[in-house]
Amino acid sequence: FQKKMKVIPPEVEEYLQMFRLDRAKLQEISEKVEQQMKLGLAQTKGSSIAMLPSYVPALPDGTERGKYVAIDLSGKNLRIMLLTLDGTDPPKHNTVNYIVANHVMKGTGDQLFTFIVNCLQRFLQEFGLVDANLPIGFVFSYPCELLSIRSARLLWWTKGFDIKDCLQKDVVALLEEALEMNMAVMNDTVGQLAAASHKYGPECTIGVVIGYGCNSSYLEKTSRITKFDAKARGYDHENMIVVTEWEEFGKHGELDDILTQFDREVDAASVHKGKQLIDKLCGALYIGEVVRKVLSQLCLDRVLFEGTPCEKLDEEESFPTKYISEILGEEEGVHKACRRICEELEVEMHGTVDYLIIREVCDVISRRGASIVAAAISALLRHLELSSVKIGVGGALIQFHPTYHQMLKEKLEELTPITMKFELVPADEGSCQGAALIAAVAERLQL
Repeated sequence: FQKKMKVIPPEVEEYLQMFRLDRAKLQEISEKVEQQMKLGLAQTKGSSIAMLPSYVPALPDGTERGKYVAIDLSGKNLRIMLLTLDGTDPPKHNTVNYIVANHVMKGTGDQLFTFIVNCLQRFLQEFGLVDANLPIGFVFSYPCELLSIRSARLLWWTKGFDIKDCLQKDVVALLEEALEMNMAVMNDTVGQLAAASHKYGPECTIGVVIGYGCNSSYLEKTSRITKFDAKARGYDHENMIVVTEWEEFGKHGELDDILTQFDREVDAASVHKGKQLIDKLCGALYIGEVVRKVLSQLCLDRVLFEGTPCEKLDEEESFPTKYISEILGEEEGVHKACRRICEELEVEMHGTVDYLIIREVCDVISRRGASIVAAAISALLRHLELSSVKIGVGGALIQFHPTYHQMLKEKLEELTPITMKFELVPADEGSCQGAALIAAVAERLQL
């Protein structure tokens, strides 16, 4: 660290200090998260962490057998998977990706669901399963109010979709109408948790997605979801997976004191200003933008690139998060990726000191994001009071950011009581496989 301080100029360190969160601050954030989680379980409004019931009562137990289909609609991609559960480890699966055209993403509900049905029919024909009437798991990663495991009312669209005649409608009913098949619906974090639990066993009861945004789900005792009237809803299961929706934490000002000028600029330029702050501090969709803002300021201060300007850094999204992964993926002292990125940014003059500064900015902003996620996970661990647990972590940052997993583990060890044993396990099978597994669970439990 002292060696770094010699090459990182004090005027750069001044900015970096804004992003460094000490243990006391992280503990404070973690306690606020826990408080909002408890509030979210008790009431439907008022908490910044919604704690949504999923109506999924159990995770796979390994006894599931048969063929199951999953449909995963996320942004421009529609993924369809056939999962064969026959005791083979890992289970056999076949996946096909279909691209959703822009006119479908902004068209009508009829166009969207006709497109999904056509893709599914092609998929089933390819595998000779048109008449098999297989159970289906449907991952629908958009804000919904779930009314059962087979019913989800769309609240609003994200990820580039804008199909107005689907709003406030039951998307499962719309798809079932087109398909004439039964299916179980879930959020992507529920699918990922199911896939991780199937792989790592019954101790894996928490799933965390750290991708473009950040969210989590976990297995909760139904009796602790006090806002949920199980009897009135005809729900007679001991447990239920809860989707935290903790990306909204901060909307009541809980994070205001750690937001830097750069975070505020990124938030102001976003579609949902003042919302989804955890995503903006931790998610792959935003941290590249925060790094860009800092580097742009350092150019303005004539600290970078021998005082020469870099116009590209003033352009939105000119420093994607993949650059952070590429830079931090190199050994210290190796600057091949950073040199190439400077060329791509059309920087006229750049050298070793610039590369060291850029690397440090990428590291500090990544570390802050991992620290906040660790604070949220540690809040969940305290709430659950488990002596031992496996946490399935997946998503773009876990998958592609070379130091993220280690940073998350270190901070979690720092923030979690020593009496709690946890293990972070990679959940790279993804929500599509998990959706097929939930369909298998639904069949086993005759839901």
